[in-house]
Amino acid sequence: MNTQVLSVGEEKNTVVVIDDFLDAPENLVVFASQASFAPWPMAAERKGYPGVRAAAPEHHGARMMERLDSVIRRHFSVPASHELKIHQETLNLITVPEAELGPLQRAPHFDTSAPGLYAVLLYLCDESHGGTGFYRHKSTGYETISPQRVEHYLDCCYIEFNKYRRPQKYCLDSDDLFTRVGFVPARFNRLVIYRGNTLHSANILNEKSISFDPVEGRLTANLFVSYEDTTATP
Repeated sequence: MNTQVLSVGEEKNTVVVIDDFLDAPENLVVFASQASFAPWPMAAERKGYPGVRAAAPEHHGARMMERLDSVIRRHFSVPASHELKIHQETLNLITVPEAELGPLQRAPHFDTSAPGLYAVLLYLCDESHGGTGFYRHKSTGYETISPQRVEHYLDCCYIEFNKYRRPQKYCLDSDDLFTRVGFVPARFNRLVIYRGNTLHSANILNEKSISFDPVEGRLTANLFVSYEDTTATP
């Protein structure tokens, strides 16, 4: 595997990038073209992922993790005693026009404050669809949101989002509240791994990426995986 390991931002957060990951990635595009997509939860409230999702092929996550388990353990220093769990296996398309984005959909986000959860993102689209940006929250300096930071961070965001109206567009470069500290461009069959508590956002360059068409749109295959300490006493 063609692997790069990035150290992002002042907190030196690890981001693993693997190019040409699947032998036949076009098979996933064909599968997506025949799949039934539905809006993500909270779509009606203009929160969460700004698009639609479909279930990935059966055993997709397990097959991916046969190759990635050792990669994550090595580069993120996961103890051998921690057990892998796969939580979510989806195909995703961004479909919400910028004019319809809610306030939280226009800002960087974190998937969880739990330190042991990892996002695994496989691009099934090319570089014209932007990429993934990583961010620092200016007023707190946070680039990751841990359980110890989450309440303070959310309190600050509540105040700032009500005080400063964010531009009605997808998050891209640095702005008044966030500094972009890293960027991984999209590339067909490129896989990206990062901790779920890292502040990040899809970076959308143009309207081409806002599409229900798996062939033309910003199609990605996503996993969430965690590593849990099986030796811990209740």
